[in-house]
Amino acid sequence: MLKKTALAIALSSLFVGTAAQAVTIYDNDNGDSLKLYGEVGVGGHFGADYEYGEFYEDQSYIDDTFATLGVKGNYQEVYYRLEVDYERENWKYGSGDMVLAIDKAFIGYNITSNHAVEVGLTDTAFDDYDKYGDFTFDTTVETGEAGDQANTIKYQGKFKSIKMGASYSYEAESSSGSALGDVVNGYVGYFGKELSAVVGMEMRAGSNGVSKYGEQTLYGFGMRYNINEKIALGVNAFLEKEDISPTDKSYKTNPDGTVVETTVYRNYAEQENKGALVSARYKIADKWELTGSHNYEEYEKWDQNSDQWDTKETEWGSNRTWQTIGVNFKPSSSVIFSFEKNFGESAQSAYAYARVYF
Repeated sequence: MLKKTALAIALSSLFVGTAAQAVTIYDNDNGDSLKLYGEVGVGGHFGADYEYGEFYEDQSYIDDTFATLGVKGNYQEVYYRLEVDYERENWKYGSGDMVLAIDKAFIGYNITSNHAVEVGLTDTAFDDYDKYGDFTFDTTVETGEAGDQANTIKYQGKFKSIKMGASYSYEAESSSGSALGDVVNGYVGYFGKELSAVVGMEMRAGSNGVSKYGEQTLYGFGMRYNINEKIALGVNAFLEKEDISPTDKSYKTNPDGTVVETTVYRNYAEQENKGALVSARYKIADKWELTGSHNYEEYEKWDQNSDQWDTKETEWGSNRTWQTIGVNFKPSSSVIFSFEKNFGESAQSAYAYARVYF
């Protein structure tokens, strides 16, 4: 649920996670270490269309400034991470302000060299791979998993070419702070040299009337196929069944005769949502690459023939398709400049940004 601007190709590592570069504060002979890492990015969305419900405000340009600063380290089998984000809350229900927040704060334990458990504020298991088959960077099909959550315990492991993970989050929240209930999340994947694929699943207990979010089941799939050193193809897809309640009003009369209005959520009904994309990447040269994707989304609340229609007529009907073409310039392993142009039923005309990692 947390909306993060991040490179789809910059995946977390199996355990602690890595940045493109990191500054070593200390690294002793016992293997204990402490490293400083971060990211600075500027850019934004051009030709944003508010009707699509992806941005906080109706304006043609949406700023997407983002910065991260973190430390990570380990003492023998114990590892830890503290990460602070400074970003604009530019997504739907966001404030539009630049907000400083702790994004990760967890401690982990390497049970063996291939198995680890961590506890604290961290990303849910499937968050690492929910966009695995997508080589483009922004406003493509969103899987919609729970993202970073407090009160989370997560396991990740590896058996040769097989990776797997599972997490449990107590009383999870959406990006706007709405209650989601407990969330269980997991994935399993095969990661070969040419072909790799991962499947994930998430189950949400729901808020029990505290917010509009009821129970949910989410399935996700991602696949990559490296045809050769220059060309790669990808597929990403999701299927979601989610209980959503409309906002109702309830009135209570106090002993002094005053009437108090409260918001209640009680008429939960299941909505089925689905989406998929095919994506490609072509490396033109060492520092240049082209990306592209064809996207499809279908939400039941868009369908006027469904009982779950939200009574808002959309210009795209019950489903939408759009395409993205991008070019990336990487002058070094820790710097990237990118521009993407969208066509079809997209929420924006273009996206441009520059990112520096350290």
